[in-house]
Amino acid sequence: MNEQIQNPKKIRFTPEITLGNVLQLLSIAAAVVGLWINMDKRISAMEVRENYAIEERHDLKTSINSLTENQSLMARTLDRISILLDQHMKGETK
Repeated sequence: MNEQIQNPKKIRFTPEITLGNVLQLLSIAAAVVGLWINMDKRISAMEVRENYAIEERHDLKTSINSLTENQSLMARTLDRISILLDQHMKGETK
């Protein structure tokens, strides 16, 4: 009995390649390839979103600049109209 306790079973390595080993290797390779492709798609999607956000920011800046120019043009036009209206009203009173 002492001999059995002193000599525990050793792990033996068998140099055989079985179908299970091959399938396990193939499934690990397929999982790595799948993760790589999925990550590549996610990174591409993020880059597309980033480019879209940059273009959107540029368009918004252009729109704001255009609105500012239109506002100043409207203010100048309104000033001219008010001056003409004042002149017209002064001409009618005389």
